[in-house]
Amino acid sequence: MTDDQQGRERAEYELRALFRESVAAVEPDPAALGRIRLAVPRRRARRRHAWTGAVAATLVAAAAVPTLHAVRPFDLSGGPTAGSADAHGASSVPRPSRGSPGGPRSTPLPAFPDGRPTPSASGSGTATDPGQSGAPASAPPAVPACLRADLGRATAHLDTADSAGSVYGYFTVRNTSARSCGLTGPGTVAATAGGPAEQARIKVVDHIAGDAAAALPAPTAVPLPLVLAPGEGYRVRFGWVPEGTCPSSAPRAAAPAADSAAPAVPGAAGTETSPSPTPSAVPPSVTVAHTPEGGVPEAASAVITGSCGGTVYRTAPETVPVEPSTAAPTSG
Repeated sequence: MTDDQQGRERAEYELRALFRESVAAVEPDPAALGRIRLAVPRRRARRRHAWTGAVAATLVAAAAVPTLHAVRPFDLSGGPTAGSADAHGASSVPRPSRGSPGGPRSTPLPAFPDGRPTPSASGSGTATDPGQSGAPASAPPAVPACLRADLGRATAHLDTADSAGSVYGYFTVRNTSARSCGLTGPGTVAATAGGPAEQARIKVVDHIAGDAAAALPAPTAVPLPLVLAPGEGYRVRFGWVPEGTCPSSAPRAAAPAADSAAPAVPGAAGTETSPSPTPSAVPPSVTVAHTPEGGVPEAASAVITGSCGGTVYRTAPETVPVEPSTAAPTSG
């Protein structure tokens, strides 16, 4: 290998290293996945409409060719050759005028790939008006993805514990913007131990049929994105099922903390203000919090006390209608 070849290879290696270093810190936009999910169906629809228009124009042209061959040149209505006798004395029959049963044939067009009817062959190949029979002129515009700034007025609700110590509740988050948007994901539900509760004994799983959270509704498939009009919201239900014993004898209680308010850890406050000097006076707790798909900050949280370990079962988001005008809005 010559010196020139070695120099070129060294320069190419250094150039590649510079390229890799320049893009090492580049990270994708958190909202890129939502934009891709909305852009791909629109691009497919445009391609489908363009393909259908081309096929319609081709079939209309193909249907007109046999008719042009069937009409004699200069055989016009009222012309010198119209209705004249031939060599055997038989009167020739005038050709039918355009638009008569002998005119251009109407050929049915193929259907769209998704089964929708195609435009009529009598037009120029474009879609018909929405008021006429046939396909609409254009598809409705796509709904933009919900950003974290679009979601607020979140609340957390907890029911009283049942005889087995299980606690059920739900988080409600609303679209506070002036536009409709699509919820592209279920978000996250996290559980954090407080006081003598053990983080290693706390789990968060999706609710499935037959699990321990029997009071939750049956799981159903939710199509995404979930379109939310202004004022509408979504709800994520959860169930806390304790497991094992707890070293504290404090009674089990529940108190919600709504819309991004940082939950107070009972252990941290008790070390300074509790009249009892022993750590055992601090009750164990589990803070269940929900963060929307758009990212932090968390929307709402709820504190369940009296449990040291267990499992949080969460459901898929479900649509919540607009609040009545008499309802007092919550901060968010």
